[in-house]
Amino acid sequence: MSKQKNQRGPKKKSHKVLWIVLGIVAVIVVLIVVLAVRGIQDMSKKLTSVMDNTAEAFFGEIAVTTEGIGVVETADATTIYTDYPVKLQTLYKKDGEQVAAGEPIAAYESLLLDETIASLEERLKQLNQTLAGMNSTGSTRVTAPVSGRVKEIYAKEGDSVLTLQKQQPGLALIAADGRMKTEIALEHAAELGQKVVVLCDDSQTDGYIQQLDGQTAQITFEDGERYELGKEVTVQTADGTRLGSGTIAISQGVYVSADSGEIKSVSVERNQRVSAGSTLFRLQNVSCSEEYLQALKQQEELIRQLKEAEEYKKGFVVTAEADAIVSNLTAAEGETLPAGTALCRLLNPQSYQVILNIDELDIQGVAAGQPVEVTVDAQKDRVYEGTVSGISLVGENNGSVGTYEVRVLLKEADGLLYGMSANGKITKEQKQDVLLVPVDTIQTVDGKKCVTVVKEDGTHESREVTLGLVNNEYAEVQDGVQEGEKLQVIVKLTDLYSQMGISVDSNQE
Repeated sequence: MSKQKNQRGPKKKSHKVLWIVLGIVAVIVVLIVVLAVRGIQDMSKKLTSVMDNTAEAFFGEIAVTTEGIGVVETADATTIYTDYPVKLQTLYKKDGEQVAAGEPIAAYESLLLDETIASLEERLKQLNQTLAGMNSTGSTRVTAPVSGRVKEIYAKEGDSVLTLQKQQPGLALIAADGRMKTEIALEHAAELGQKVVVLCDDSQTDGYIQQLDGQTAQITFEDGERYELGKEVTVQTADGTRLGSGTIAISQGVYVSADSGEIKSVSVERNQRVSAGSTLFRLQNVSCSEEYLQALKQQEELIRQLKEAEEYKKGFVVTAEADAIVSNLTAAEGETLPAGTALCRLLNPQSYQVILNIDELDIQGVAAGQPVEVTVDAQKDRVYEGTVSGISLVGENNGSVGTYEVRVLLKEADGLLYGMSANGKITKEQKQDVLLVPVDTIQTVDGKKCVTVVKEDGTHESREVTLGLVNNEYAEVQDGVQEGEKLQVIVKLTDLYSQMGISVDSNQE
């Protein structure tokens, strides 16, 4: 009997453990269900919050901008070249150093200048001989530039040539091709090239229709003494049909002019025929001729070049004309530099610009004069104001995207140094006091821009809208929405995933 009792004891204990385990599992299941229900309720609230998100239309300011990165550079630089072959004796400044106005930069020793000086001296000698044989004053005769008939004389004795030619197109007017013209409004049909009769007072002459423009015709006819400018003529066909009337004008006119002096006498009369080169006017108080003045300028330039060459031969010191920063100075003392070599650049330390690189997708709309906000890494708390001063029409392509250089002239340069990295924001277009809505409220339906208006009673109405300026945040609405109206914010999948705590690559949306 005792054996049997010992065998039943373990069975009762095993049942008790089983019930304990089942109780624990049941508690865990209940907790999981409760947590799941609460999680679903929280997620539902969050999703409902996202789905019910609205925004109001309001009046404000909007700007369309584009950004680029670049480098600070000088906006004013002078390059110093060697005019002759030289040997660099001394460098007083190094690349990147400041130089004050009047300070020396480098000293040259001239090379092979004897031949250059001899050539300049010979040219100057020949020019002096030419000047000695020239008449220092201009001609006292005004001649006809072409053969023809003088139709107008504007000048009279005592007139100043320069004063008169400011008031009139010339001193006189010559009909160069021997023909006159008139323009009429056609009263009857006519053809291009048609022969017509031109009536003037009691005389007549043959003419031809040279141009036809709708109901307007231009007729040319042979010139004569009786044909004065502005006089009225009548045009008719060969059978006497009147075509219209007009006034006489020159077909091909040449104006007579002079450079200086006063009219001493008039040697021609109106409607007189003249030959090219014949005297029309006599002048007095004539100043130097243009040829003489040009020769004097050549003489002045040769003297300057000769003095400069002689200075180079003795040795030449390059000095700064104004305060500057020495740049691109790569030559070394003792080095021989050919003529035309760029020794260095002098950068104006008070005038800076930024060269921005703008993406090919953003360059459209960028124009000179647009405002720019510039920041530099070395001055993080400052914003420099500037304006677009130039845009390169040739871009650079690195194989994937093209960029274009945009020059931005800065209004101030305090704290800037040549070569600093910079960022620029260009305002392409800006409007104030316009009706705005968030871009997240706009969607495209059948190719039209639409918004969903949430009314006070909770109902929704889809409306087509007309947009103006649009940037990354807001859009200008020109028609379709009124201030204060609530608009449904368009829910994106990424917003839903975010509320559910799911991380998603935005590129996969």
